[in-house]
Amino acid sequence: MTSRSSVAITVPSECVLVAGEPNCRCPQDAHRITDEQLIVRATDKFRWQQRAAAEGRTAARAGLDALLVDARHDRPSTVVSELLRMCIMIRIYDPDLTTHVEADTVRTEVEALLQEYTELAELDNDPRRLGEAATLRALRTVTFCQGENALADTAAAHAILTDLTSPMPGEDPKEWSRLLSRSLNGLVLVLLKLGSHELADEVSQRGIAVAESGGAPTMDRLIHQLNRVRLQLSWALRLERGGRDAAASTRFVGAAQAAHAAALLWGPAHGIHDDGSAAIAGCSILSTAYALKQPTPDQIDLLVSLERTTHFTEDRMMLAIATARCLLAAGRPAAAAAALAPLQTELRISTPDAVLSLALHREFAKMDGLAHGAPRRPDALARYAEALESELWALREARLTALRSHSEHHRLALEHGAVAAQALQDPLTGLPNRRALDLRLAEAVTTPSAQPCAVALIDLDRFKDVNDDRSHAAGDAVLREVATCLRTILRSHDLVARYGGDEFVVVMPATPPAEARAALQRAADAVAALPVEVAAGVTMSVGVVRAPLDGDPAAALAAADAAMYRAKHAGGNTVVSGAVAPAAATAAESGPVHSKRVMSTLTSTSVSSNSATPATVTSRVGRPSAASVPSD
Repeated sequence: MTSRSSVAITVPSECVLVAGEPNCRCPQDAHRITDEQLIVRATDKFRWQQRAAAEGRTAARAGLDALLVDARHDRPSTVVSELLRMCIMIRIYDPDLTTHVEADTVRTEVEALLQEYTELAELDNDPRRLGEAATLRALRTVTFCQGENALADTAAAHAILTDLTSPMPGEDPKEWSRLLSRSLNGLVLVLLKLGSHELADEVSQRGIAVAESGGAPTMDRLIHQLNRVRLQLSWALRLERGGRDAAASTRFVGAAQAAHAAALLWGPAHGIHDDGSAAIAGCSILSTAYALKQPTPDQIDLLVSLERTTHFTEDRMMLAIATARCLLAAGRPAAAAAALAPLQTELRISTPDAVLSLALHREFAKMDGLAHGAPRRPDALARYAEALESELWALREARLTALRSHSEHHRLALEHGAVAAQALQDPLTGLPNRRALDLRLAEAVTTPSAQPCAVALIDLDRFKDVNDDRSHAAGDAVLREVATCLRTILRSHDLVARYGGDEFVVVMPATPPAEARAALQRAADAVAALPVEVAAGVTMSVGVVRAPLDGDPAAALAAADAAMYRAKHAGGNTVVSGAVAPAAATAAESGPVHSKRVMSTLTSTSVSSNSATPATVTSRVGRPSAASVPSD
């Protein structure tokens, strides 16, 4: 057998929904496409729906949901997490969410998806995904108009994501850089909604630096620059409201500079030859940046033409303000007020971004007054408006201080928590260690919903030759590669732990024996297919048993161990099923085996870098002597 990631695809790699058909067929194709192709399809669907009509958004959401259901069955946790992220965001960014008749149902779905995403991140002990989970929770909260309640999650995301400096063991550095820059970009958007522009600016610069140093795709770099334009424009409009016109002017210039950088990336990102003019004509946020830097009448036609293709409410607000200022420059204050009126009315019902909403209301009041020749505002009202803006500025400063304080507090908590986390993690492979395995296995055999629960013990074939012929450092590298392969191939809810030395244990809750064996065979095939320069030609001998409810976890491990040795005797690179002995037989056999294990441990004189820690070695002794089994 071969792993799914190596099966040749026999269907087009593009989503037919994106290509123009009314319904998505990706779920029907899922069994024939690789993990990477599945993510590409899901991403295409997600990006396409942002500009689709309501029917298209519904079809895209249904397609993503169906892919998630399929992925939960046998895709790795990283794939499931990526689909969960898109299923969460497609709901949060639904423009009809606040007025949808089923809004409460959608919010309930978001909560369940967020919980699952967080649990997977915790299970894999992936700090980037934990930070992204906090970002998603904060985005959920600010979208549902509970901005102050989002501070703790935003601060947690900031503390986690801005402190990450290197990938986890076995993780591809280039892919890690791409994903981290994307996570930082998501945090920027949350900070913008909270009006914390200074902090957003720091995170934005870090995200761009990570993307560029990691060789991120041009489209990712373009998205960073577009969001940097949004950041600078939102910042400038907020400064204007506070009477800081000089500082606002500087930010408008910064927005135009970021727009220029984005325009240069537009062509390569879309696969066309463009000097930047197509980007300006096709992307409202770029044209908005140039217009707000210096509003002129000759920009009006372009800005008006972009209204029908501008979908995000935040972009529509900034485009409307830019259009109004250009119309005012043309001496048409009534037209300027009319350009703002539809959004001004719309925002009475929904307020997706408080900073921009206030800027638009302020702009409309100014233009409407000029259009109707309103008399000068009374001094008392002017003083009230100034006092109100001053109070809002103070509240914003307090929020920024609170965010920084929360972030530092969370950072300190993470440092202390890291010590406890290290006690449950194998330092070489990053997998859960024996202590974490004991906790998970004890939970699995006492939880009815986890039945049937499969337990597998894996031993690498010919691993001793790697240490002897190459080096222990080479052996360590092989262990890391195998650990990554197992975590990638096996399903998201399977626990893969390092048992010690060149052994791993897999706990597969709610998995019938036949399904467990098939999944483990796929994993064995994937390890055997690893390049020789990567894995030195090692293969796996696997023993798998069903751990009975309320049974002894040690008995399950012993039975899996015995089945694994039958796989060794069969020549290795195979999976053998076994059975847990009855309790009485297990008790009768446990005494002498345990004594042999203890004696074996006490006579051991050295532990290599890829051997288990002393505590783990104790749990592994009691194997037949080297003379009685094939050499590994």
